[in-house]
Amino acid sequence: MINKLKYLLIIAIAVQFKIAGAQDIHFSQYYYSPISLNPALTAVNKNIQATFQFKQQWGVVKGYSTEGASFEFKFNQEKWKKRKNLTNIYQKKEMKGLAIGICAFADNAGNSSIKQTIVNLSLAYHILISRSSTLSAGLLGGYNQLSISPEQLRWNNQYILGNYSAVTPSGEVFSNHSVSYTDFGAGILYSYGDLDSRLSSNDQKHFDLGFSVSHVNQPVISFYDSSDGKLFRKYTFHASSMTGIQNSNFVVGGNFLFMYQNQMKEITPGILVKYRFNEGSNYTGYKKGASFTAGCYYRAKDSFIPYILVEMDKYSLGMSYDVNTSELTTTTSGRGGFEISLRFNTRSAYVYQNNK
Repeated sequence: MINKLKYLLIIAIAVQFKIAGAQDIHFSQYYYSPISLNPALTAVNKNIQATFQFKQQWGVVKGYSTEGASFEFKFNQEKWKKRKNLTNIYQKKEMKGLAIGICAFADNAGNSSIKQTIVNLSLAYHILISRSSTLSAGLLGGYNQLSISPEQLRWNNQYILGNYSAVTPSGEVFSNHSVSYTDFGAGILYSYGDLDSRLSSNDQKHFDLGFSVSHVNQPVISFYDSSDGKLFRKYTFHASSMTGIQNSNFVVGGNFLFMYQNQMKEITPGILVKYRFNEGSNYTGYKKGASFTAGCYYRAKDSFIPYILVEMDKYSLGMSYDVNTSELTTTTSGRGGFEISLRFNTRSAYVYQNNK
């Protein structure tokens, strides 16, 4: 029974490609994939940022994995400047201007070996609307390739009185096993950050609010000789916040994600608590901080996602695990998927630094 359910799951996913195009690349740690979430996030708070991600989904079902890498860069950032009313303390000038990004993904799905390769380029511009607020806009363009190996799939027509027959024709005729298409998107973002805080008082505040549209051109994707496989536009709303608990080492925050595509919805709220260990040593000329974050997302009607994040100055490591709660638990036994993210950026989360 379990094996049959696995094959039914795979068949359902294959049919999805026939009817509604391809499944989008999907990470639980979605803020570690900023370009695909919203191109306006490209290098929004960093001069340079590089991110690597790996996700293994539904471990009991063969071959579902996604790898991703992205690089973001902002042009013409000004040099360090002295902060008003502070002695010998310097801060990077507020992030603004033109930014570019590139991200690439490789996705493999199931016995049918549905493989998706995506390369996206993003362009964003960040405008200061006040000392603490930034308004950003971004565009995205990409090239996607999708392929399938249907030899290992089992279809309804091949089950006779509940028994599978390999010699029975499936009735499925694939006109091609590979399709390529271009894809475009756009987004806007508002960011607020109170940079007049210190680690010692821990009273910083940060807030992001964004909206993006994916698949603006609605490309047609089908392995069949059909024009029905339109990739519908996807609308994404996201928000995040971080607030320091004054005179403590704790920061609390939350994230919210809402996506809508062809009457399908995803709602994923999350909460987190960060503990900041110390300011680090000044002997090197920089205050290298460290923190540990624990939190949990909930993808409505699908899974709980506990995660942890370790930050060491410009480096961070995030790990999460999807605990499946949907009807697929009959097959997955609650085992959703492991995900890991690695990131490097040129601006530490610990703002105040001595320019010496």
